[in-house]
Amino acid sequence: MKKLALCFKFLSRAVSATILAALALFIWLPSAASAEPVAVIVNASNPVSSMSVAEVKKLYENDAVRWPDGKPVALFELPVKNDARKKFSNAVYGKAPEEVTRDWANKKITNTAKNPPATVSSAVVIQSKVSEDTGAIGYLSKTDVTSSKVKVIAVID
Repeated sequence: MKKLALCFKFLSRAVSATILAALALFIWLPSAASAEPVAVIVNASNPVSSMSVAEVKKLYENDAVRWPDGKPVALFELPVKNDARKKFSNAVYGKAPEEVTRDWANKKITNTAKNPPATVSSAVVIQSKVSEDTGAIGYLSKTDVTSSKVKVIAVID
């Protein structure tokens, strides 16, 4: 019986250590992924050359729906589970992407959404949409910016 108890105690410690290691990895991985800076991009023809996070927020919260030249803003964003979206949402809105999605759903239901962002499937699609529309704005991981048809106007570290 003592051997069984000792074996169980050892097994319990091994399982606990495994669970702690898995938990540490789970906590570390998202923070490592979120270390990648996020680039806010616009069409290369857009006259705006830089924006602060506060100015980007005004666009993404519909406080401004036109560029300074009067052109309408077309907002694009990544899926909720995307690391760049998580970083962008936390920096710009001060909320998790899921909360932002609920806020937009509420605005749509109450008919107060002036210019909701279009969610696209990937950074490649955002870059494509922004390169095709001079009024478009989007964001993606800085290392994903590869097109000469877009320009970076803000970086979120």
